[in-house]
Amino acid sequence: MLHQFTRKHRRDRAKFEHWDRLEDSCFERIPRARLKAAQADLQGTIVMPWDPDYNQDRQLFNPAFQAYPIFIIYCAVENDVAIALQLAQEFILPFTVRSGGHCTAGFSAGYGVLIDVSALNDVTIDSTTQIATVGTGCPFSKLDGVLAAAGLHVPGGECSDVCIGGYLQGGGYGFTSVTFGMNCDNVVDMRVMLADGTIVTASDSVNSDLWWAMRGGTGGNFGVLLSVRYQLRPLGDCFGWALIWALQTDADFANATGAMMALQSQYMLANLPAALNIQVSLCYQPGVEGGLSTSGPQYPYLMVRGLYVGSEADGQAAIAPLVALPGCIVQWTKMDTFFALNHDLLNVPYGMPCLPPDSPMPSEDKASRYVTSTAVPPEQWLALLQQFVRAPNWVTYFYMEFYGGAINAYPAYPAPGNAFVHRQAAYNAVMDVFWYSEAEKPAAEAFLKEWMALMQPAWNGEIYQNYPRRDEPDYAAAYWGDAQAGLYAVKCKYDPTHAFTFAQEVPALMPPGAGIGPVILLPDWLQAALEQPIVADAQPGPAVVARASAAHAAVAAAQR
Repeated sequence: MLHQFTRKHRRDRAKFEHWDRLEDSCFERIPRARLKAAQADLQGTIVMPWDPDYNQDRQLFNPAFQAYPIFIIYCAVENDVAIALQLAQEFILPFTVRSGGHCTAGFSAGYGVLIDVSALNDVTIDSTTQIATVGTGCPFSKLDGVLAAAGLHVPGGECSDVCIGGYLQGGGYGFTSVTFGMNCDNVVDMRVMLADGTIVTASDSVNSDLWWAMRGGTGGNFGVLLSVRYQLRPLGDCFGWALIWALQTDADFANATGAMMALQSQYMLANLPAALNIQVSLCYQPGVEGGLSTSGPQYPYLMVRGLYVGSEADGQAAIAPLVALPGCIVQWTKMDTFFALNHDLLNVPYGMPCLPPDSPMPSEDKASRYVTSTAVPPEQWLALLQQFVRAPNWVTYFYMEFYGGAINAYPAYPAPGNAFVHRQAAYNAVMDVFWYSEAEKPAAEAFLKEWMALMQPAWNGEIYQNYPRRDEPDYAAAYWGDAQAGLYAVKCKYDPTHAFTFAQEVPALMPPGAGIGPVILLPDWLQAALEQPIVADAQPGPAVVARASAAHAAVAAAQR
């Protein structure tokens, strides 16, 4: 077929005709001719602020964050990422990489170039080795569906729209993590594009410092994750369960406090069986039974739900002490696939939080607090329960993700392992607040800050980096702890021009000009890896660089 009749050529020609009708002022940051050259090289597409789809395409999951990038580049193949990186750096523009757009602090988009890699979402499974190769833009709805069909599993996210790219790099907690570890603990290797377009493979044997850093060191710091290989494991049907306690009368609060004390004494850290995965929630619901209207009044409840990797009989025995507690109501128990249970644990009989039908997505803020202690007194639990029932709206949602088992058994820094440092936690406590209008925002934010103050006595100072907040004053220590210095050293090696930058990037321990800082001694294994040269799969694509240089020269000549 003649080139001018291909779909890409016709699509590009229509786009160029549209751009030609725009005022020259629309191309002040990047000349029109240079953008045309980039679009001609791309298999994906460039979306400008003057394109009809721009306003929808720029949106993130959380409407609280409204970013207006100079343009968006949708990458259809890996080489598109190199073109996008080249374009951003050529014109000294900041850039952001977006896979699913779910960052809770809105770091999935910003001013400058938005590089969208959601189309890099292929999944293939080698049934012999039980290894999955997964593109960075693959959502868990797709990954879990493919794994379910193969009878295989890797710990994954609870939200179906979340993509693996950011989730993996922040650690990746899921409903089987106590049994099988964090998502990042199951990585065999990963393909990464550096700022100059170089593609590297990072594993325990090659570029091992990058492999360590990108598993828990948080996305946006080192390079663009292109794909990852996971070690899978067979997983048949599991046992799921949902327990609930009312939170209305004094007796209800006494029962719920007793439940929290029982969970603390019998189901945390060494007392939590590796097969048992627990999530505790405070949430508003229409009632205990299903089929009630979600448009009417809702009431506060304590909910304890989870998944047992094993038989129904063993699962029932594991939760029997909870079921016997005063005030406990068993909503449901069942044996089913992980794929089905992952949905039901958050949505049956009602969603958590429970939104009315046809509700728009509200704006959201949240805070994470890790707790190591298993000696929180009953009055502290009661205070947290009493605070929750004063929530400013019914969409407010609190949850506790229990750690232990394989999560805490994984080698912790400074031992070789990965950069996810929260290996001593009993649980991650999270408060999620929402608002539908700006008038509702102050009350929601005040409630969140009140909760953070209540958590202060139990908090160990750490925060799950996949649940960031923009105004955390000492985010680096909270996210990465003692691994921060090592992560910064890896960043300096693989991103020497500091092309990857955002508000909560990995910083130096001592900022420039701060005087003499501490003597930093990295673990021997990490120091040895840092001293090794970067091993590349492919040098910066010569065709990309040549075309970019030629296009730049043509633009310069046209402007003379």
